[in-house]
Amino acid sequence: MSPDFQSLYRSLKHWAETATASGWLSPQTAEALDAIEQQQVSELFRKTPHRPLIVGLFGGTGVGKSSLLNRLAGEEIARVGVERPTSHEVTLYLHKDFKLDLLPPDLPMSNTRIAYHGKPERRLIAWLDMPDIDSTATENQQIVRSWLPYVDWIIYVVSPERYYDDIGWRFLQDRAGRHAWVFVMNHWDQGREEQIEDLRRRLQAEGFKDPLILRTIGIPNGQPDDFDRLEQIINDAINNYGLDILQQLGIQARNRDLRQLAEDFAAELGEDSGWEQAARDWRNTVGDQLEQIANNLETQTEAQTQGFLARQTVQKRSLLARLREPEETTPAIADTDKLVQSLWDSRNQARLDALNEQLMNELQEKRLPWRACEKPLEALRRKAVITMEQALTDGITAAMLKPGNALQRALYRITGTLTWLLPTAAAIWAVYHLVTTFYLGTHGEARFLGVNFLLHAGMLIALGALIPWLLHIKVKPSIADTVRRGLKTGIDTGIARLRQQYEETWRTCLSNRKRQLETLEKLEQEIARLEAEPLQELGGLMQSSDKS
Repeated sequence: MSPDFQSLYRSLKHWAETATASGWLSPQTAEALDAIEQQQVSELFRKTPHRPLIVGLFGGTGVGKSSLLNRLAGEEIARVGVERPTSHEVTLYLHKDFKLDLLPPDLPMSNTRIAYHGKPERRLIAWLDMPDIDSTATENQQIVRSWLPYVDWIIYVVSPERYYDDIGWRFLQDRAGRHAWVFVMNHWDQGREEQIEDLRRRLQAEGFKDPLILRTIGIPNGQPDDFDRLEQIINDAINNYGLDILQQLGIQARNRDLRQLAEDFAAELGEDSGWEQAARDWRNTVGDQLEQIANNLETQTEAQTQGFLARQTVQKRSLLARLREPEETTPAIADTDKLVQSLWDSRNQARLDALNEQLMNELQEKRLPWRACEKPLEALRRKAVITMEQALTDGITAAMLKPGNALQRALYRITGTLTWLLPTAAAIWAVYHLVTTFYLGTHGEARFLGVNFLLHAGMLIALGALIPWLLHIKVKPSIADTVRRGLKTGIDTGIARLRQQYEETWRTCLSNRKRQLETLEKLEQEIARLEAEPLQELGGLMQSSDKS
């Protein structure tokens, strides 16, 4: 596995972990990363600058893998028999120069036998005799799965009696593009040419486009076969292509897996068209539900306002108290807070929760990553109480500062001034007239004022106070109307703020998705660049499978 692949794998895994934590990726999809093979053959030979070609012999029960291995090795390294030990274990045969290092923990070493040789002509090849993979023992298949990532070349062995038994090569079929492949019809001295063609048709039908099929005899008996060609093909592959090219098969396959997984991740983030439709539905749902909440608040306003005014009413009997009444119209802050809290109650909070749930359901119905918007909506939910209460309080405060309309406030100020200006002017006139008349009377130039003057002067002063006071009371802005108007303004403002917060939440979700996509697209480009590196063709040895 090249460092580039390792780096890309770690980057994609980090992206997947982050995306899963933020709700953009489901844990089940992210777990697919663990299924990508990261093993490499070089892990078996970390202390050796060069390594041999790892050739694995696979096949069903009784096809003669062990006898073929003995012939390839030139000595008896695999024990032959119906219940041979290698039926349930792996035999690794390699040159003594390639001492295995500390083996990876995923390899079943308790089921592995290692045999060394000193033959220089076979120095660059290591053979693996694998367990019978058509066995009913599931342990055998698990052993094979553990060793497969460390195999460069698959030699799949069949026999004339068992070639039609496809359990084994179907088990390996998904690895067609990860290894060089050769199919061997062993025990050829018991076979017929039409069996080769039948096997070829079977393999082609399963996606092996041009399978290379050779004929061998496990124990030579003088009959000609393709054994020399098999050895020559392997030696030529090492000489012509080199181990780096052969190992690149598995690396390229892993790159394809990584790219496919990145595409799956991108698909889970949703198509742009789906998000565009979701945006329209989001705004429509938010608009409809917030309008319903606003209507419910306005309905509650009338009942809550009447109760609030009843608590604020103070019966005032004296004229002086009546005259001071305009100064006492502003409700106490504690009372307005209670009124606001009584409006945004648990029922309205429940309606908001239902809105959030509906938004999540709509995203889920469109198969979009709804969990990514769940946390922002929960934060909005917690902030909604403060938003609405602040808007309602601000609305009442602003209304109390400017009750009624501009003309009404102007008349109220004028009549308020007249309530003291007119009686004061009348009193001044009466006092002046009284003093001047008294002065003239003491000099015998006029008659002293009598009771009639006193009565008329008193009436003038009283009327000067009463008439503007009555007008003042008449034009006084209504507390009920002021509170209602303040609450209406607060409701409109609060709902508008909530609508804006929902819009900001949506934009935040889209912005987060864009960042996730941009990061993922960069990784996909790097994976594609690595995958696009030229790979030398291996003739008919590199197979592909169109079926899985």
